[in-house]
Amino acid sequence: MQTNGLVRFLTLVFAAGWLCQGLAIRYGVNGAGRTWLLAAMWAPLLAALLTGGETRRRLWRGIKRSGWKVWPLALIAGWSFSIGQQLLLWAGHQGSWHSDFFLLSRNGRSIDSVHHVAMLLGPGHQSFGLFALNLVLSVTAGSLITMLIGGIGEEAGWRGFLQPELQRRFGLFKGTVLVGVIWGYWHLPVNLAGYNGAQHSILQAAILFQIVTIAMSFALAWLVVRTGSLWPAALAHGANNVLQSGLLMTPNGWWADQLTAIVAASVVGMIFCWLLLRRNARLQVESEPINIPPAKFEEGRARAAKTLLLS
Repeated sequence: MQTNGLVRFLTLVFAAGWLCQGLAIRYGVNGAGRTWLLAAMWAPLLAALLTGGETRRRLWRGIKRSGWKVWPLALIAGWSFSIGQQLLLWAGHQGSWHSDFFLLSRNGRSIDSVHHVAMLLGPGHQSFGLFALNLVLSVTAGSLITMLIGGIGEEAGWRGFLQPELQRRFGLFKGTVLVGVIWGYWHLPVNLAGYNGAQHSILQAAILFQIVTIAMSFALAWLVVRTGSLWPAALAHGANNVLQSGLLMTPNGWWADQLTAIVAASVVGMIFCWLLLRRNARLQVESEPINIPPAKFEEGRARAAKTLLLS
């Protein structure tokens, strides 16, 4: 695609996305404005559809293939960033049990009640075993819903259009990094408004958030390359969003939250970067034609003919 198609996409996605985010801030990102946040998630798909027929055909190929066999792996990929942070908070003694969400019983051997988190098997008293099952089922259902109501809207633009366009121009590694940077700064209005962290919102919006989106871009790009489908990436996107709203541990402070999130994202991102580059190298080897020197070809043909005569 020509450069003007890429410029058109970026202009449209930022204009529509920032407009919706501005309206979300105007009406309250945690209140009535959440509808506009949801609308913003569809701006990348809208921008991609308006770039031309070639893009629409590419998106259709990525959407009509479900890639359902990889969906469990996509859930794990999406959850891995938050799980990694939770493990760091626990290991480093930088967090405490989120009692506002998950109230422990007096003896500490069960969950007395769950608050502010939708649970499929109910929010009442439950053993830790039942709670674990309840939580996994609930975040799985939430991830699937988020995939449908917003995740596919974003991934159709970021991974369906922007990733292949930047990858073609700058290569797989640099292209994926650039997607993560653009994706991160697309969230700039709500991040500056404190949606993903009210304290030090400028630092978080300008630098820290982009580290996480770059790391996630490698995970989501790997899912698309592996399956040829946008749905696993959309599911992982939704899984990441959902799990952040139901964390077991809460950080002791802003710096503990940001540093553990960055370290976890960096480690997980490097793992998926390696997986992505390795798979891409394998695909390139499989697609390369087998070049047989003419002399070797003639020698092989003569040997085959001789074998047929002798038989």
